[in-house]
Amino acid sequence: MRKKIPPRELRAAEYFKFLELLSHRQMPVVCSAPEDIHRVLALRSAALVEAQMEPTELLRTGERRIAHAVVTAITVEGRNSLARNARTAQATWRSPPASPVQRA
Repeated sequence: MRKKIPPRELRAAEYFKFLELLSHRQMPVVCSAPEDIHRVLALRSAALVEAQMEPTELLRTGERRIAHAVVTAITVEGRNSLARNARTAQATWRSPPASPVQRA
């Protein structure tokens, strides 16, 4: 049976995956999808990226939204985080196989 992953860890993995995607793109990167803007806000608040946001718009429904976010750079902390994750993934794939169980 698979181990259930808590929602917080799933969100963190999602944000990290987005950071990794950004690392392969040429800066600046313009994001306009609401879910991408949310990810940029989270990464910026964690000091992993530098980004500029358009001012918040107030819609007729009373909802607020940001139309665009522009990621201008990945910070040193963001690059270090990507490097740590790459080393962890590499170590996981290169770990020695479990020793076989000896039968009596």
